[in-house]
Amino acid sequence: MDFKERSWYPWVIFAIVTTGTFMVNVDMSVLNVALPTLQAAFQTSLETLSWVLVGYLMIITGVLPIIGKLSDVYGRKPFFIAGVLIFGGFSALAAIAQSLSALIVYRLAMGIGSALIQANVMSIVADSFPPGRRGRPLGMIGSVVAIGTIVGPAIGGLLLHYFGWPSIFWLNVPFSVAAALGAFFLLERRVPERKGDRPIDVVGAVYFMISVAALMQWMNGLNRYAFLDSPSLAAFGLFAVFFALYIVRSVRVAEPLIHLALFRIRTFAVGNTTGLVSYILIAVPQIVLPFYLHIVHELTSDRVGLVIAAQAAAMILASPISGWMTDRLGTRTPSLIGLALAAFALLWLAAIGQDTPVSIATAGLAFFGVGMAFFQAPNNVAVLESVPKEQTGLTGGIIATVRNLGRVLGVALASLLFERAGGGLSAATAIRGVRVTMLTAFGLALFALLLTYWGGRQGEATAAVRASLRGR
Repeated sequence: MDFKERSWYPWVIFAIVTTGTFMVNVDMSVLNVALPTLQAAFQTSLETLSWVLVGYLMIITGVLPIIGKLSDVYGRKPFFIAGVLIFGGFSALAAIAQSLSALIVYRLAMGIGSALIQANVMSIVADSFPPGRRGRPLGMIGSVVAIGTIVGPAIGGLLLHYFGWPSIFWLNVPFSVAAALGAFFLLERRVPERKGDRPIDVVGAVYFMISVAALMQWMNGLNRYAFLDSPSLAAFGLFAVFFALYIVRSVRVAEPLIHLALFRIRTFAVGNTTGLVSYILIAVPQIVLPFYLHIVHELTSDRVGLVIAAQAAAMILASPISGWMTDRLGTRTPSLIGLALAAFALLWLAAIGQDTPVSIATAGLAFFGVGMAFFQAPNNVAVLESVPKEQTGLTGGIIATVRNLGRVLGVALASLLFERAGGGLSAATAIRGVRVTMLTAFGLALFALLLTYWGGRQGEATAAVRASLRGR
């Protein structure tokens, strides 16, 4: 019997590809903790430093739909292997970077590798398991993501404290080598049949990437320029023009990156909008609280990492409860509860000051994680169930794009607000920066709460929308 037919083979493939998923999520959460250390090492502003995160997420957001399409056509194995090798190779280069400019360039390349990994993990796992046995492994991918997110700050804090910032990039190299070797020797090459395949919309993808890049540049530039200054107007104008071109292009081509007809479904539109807001919110405490803990409470990097991990730990513990509530109460009630809890937690964090015990700040962060966990799962279920069954694969890709775009906007917004409020140069300015940022996030949470309440969770695709989508 060929070893690929044995019962353990799919689980070996699961372990190989989720090694890539684990690595990517550890890396992302480690970078949040490392921002104060990197800022001191390169003697730069948070606005400039934020491109280490923003540029990385921007690349993922822009190229993820294209990579998914190419993988559907040419097979997933070569793209996954290329992803882990690119991610690991440029991680090694990032570890020896001598300037912030070089580090940002290497992070952009790491974003391409991360997108190659993210676009293929779930599909490889689904292909490896027979129908009827896919639910458990696909569900476990979420646990791997959560574990990577929770251990990242703790591992990163220890590495930063004892070995310095280059060690957080060297950490990716052994995971990359292991995943690449395992995939090369064990992963079966499967090339999908190309029936009625339509060409990828490269022009639309370029429009989308330029518009996202211009939006990020505009938001980061607001630290130096007023809205009506020429650089700000130029960046915002570039965003508006290319986003409009992208919308027009999406209406005209047969196979756009995102089918705009889906947004005529109320639940789909509301769910993706509130989902975008939720990922913006998730990024906010991760960006600003490390500065508060480092400057106000003078915590070392390892202790900062443990505190920041409270958010992810709370999300892991609360997610099963959220799923149980969704099965019994539907998607609307737990979504509303989650957003209400998150809004309360953001007010809690806005009130922390110089005399606030670290335990109180940690509890507020954990409470925020519970709220986000209660919202995320039912919101994703509502979005997926609002569309025709034949569009669920496409919808999953849209959710992934919204997730990464929300992270990009969250990092940019948190950096902008914190920097404009004082930049964390002293305890007083750090506290003011946290307060301004958290109160703004509270306003966004209230907006998402009201939109969820108004939108409901009973929307279905109309016959006209279904016909429009099938006509594509």
